[in-house]
Amino acid sequence: MKSSMFVFGVDLVDEGIDTVLGNLRDRAGVDAVSLSATYHDARDVLPHNPRRTVYRHEGDVAWFQPRPSLYPEGHVPPVATDAGGRDLLAELCSRAEHIGLDVQAWTIYTHNSRISFANPTSTTQNAFGDRIFGDLCPANPQVQDYFLALTADVCRYPIQRLLVEALHYRPFEHGDHHERCFVELDAAERALLGLCFCAHCTSGAAEAGIDVESLSQGVRTVLHRAFTDERPDGPGDRTFVETLNAYTRHRESVVTDIAARVQDVASSQDVSMTFIDHGGAMPHVMKGLGADESPRLLSSRLGIDPAATAKKVDEFGILGYRGTAQELRDVVDAYRPLLGDHPTSMALRPMAPDCTDPGNLAEKVAVAAEAGLSRVDFYHYALAPLNRLDWIAQALDRVKT
Repeated sequence: MKSSMFVFGVDLVDEGIDTVLGNLRDRAGVDAVSLSATYHDARDVLPHNPRRTVYRHEGDVAWFQPRPSLYPEGHVPPVATDAGGRDLLAELCSRAEHIGLDVQAWTIYTHNSRISFANPTSTTQNAFGDRIFGDLCPANPQVQDYFLALTADVCRYPIQRLLVEALHYRPFEHGDHHERCFVELDAAERALLGLCFCAHCTSGAAEAGIDVESLSQGVRTVLHRAFTDERPDGPGDRTFVETLNAYTRHRESVVTDIAARVQDVASSQDVSMTFIDHGGAMPHVMKGLGADESPRLLSSRLGIDPAATAKKVDEFGILGYRGTAQELRDVVDAYRPLLGDHPTSMALRPMAPDCTDPGNLAEKVAVAAEAGLSRVDFYHYALAPLNRLDWIAQALDRVKT
């Protein structure tokens, strides 16, 4: 079983590439480094960074040198200011090869505030007509062109793997850095509030025979009742539920298709691709969801059909953000019927709120190894106390013996 650890570009700038790579190889014992080739807005506490403790990411910037001619107008990611004009991905590839580590480019797709504000029609749009800035719509042809350009741009570097994050619809929460909703909405209602009804989603669904107008009206009705605490007793309207299910399946076909197209671009440049299913993180970002929710249901809220998408990509990545080894085993067991023997990786967090001690992490790595997963990726070098590298090494040593 292979292993890697996620790093930010700012880690390489502040600590130095050689220091970071030395820590990953010699202290954590991982096989690869996964660099945030692009990243979204965030504010993070960096517990061992020598230059800064609280860091506000610039947001939607590149830690490589983009080729503007590849991109649709208005969709070129700017180089990170903190890169200081350096091509961090190129430097990392060179230095990592020298010491025998692989490089994986961790790249963000639909989660992008910069492009959505510059190109409002590229965003998702809810049933009330509100644009959801920060979320690009994967059904939008211009957005798809951006995805393919970004993929081609990153894959021209000598990387071994492209880690594809947020190549799907996004939930209502976790879109902006200061979100507020003081209306009590359950998980299903929150999913409806984030459902995209932009021109591209609705026209595609209409071509598939879905009554989009009645669906959008039904969504507005359900949410208006929730806003006014006038929810009806008993089961919902059967026709509405059937239409919603059909619309969900259409969204899944959109995501499966664009995943296949991104895979084709990566393959054409001899780069392997991992599609990351964010469903495993949903209980942490979306109110009303429990950790015991079905992975299939969590994925479907993002427009992901794991079984269909896995068939189109080299590797399917799941997020193992759970507190105990048994909870993690349950997640793996739930995905198994969907993915079969398809190469599957898992991301683990060797820190709070998931891991409380090195034994906890070791048990989870053992679950991944016993399940025959192809790789485990550890999240995240910048965010974890430095002694978590020792935890990782201990956990990996246990599955090698």
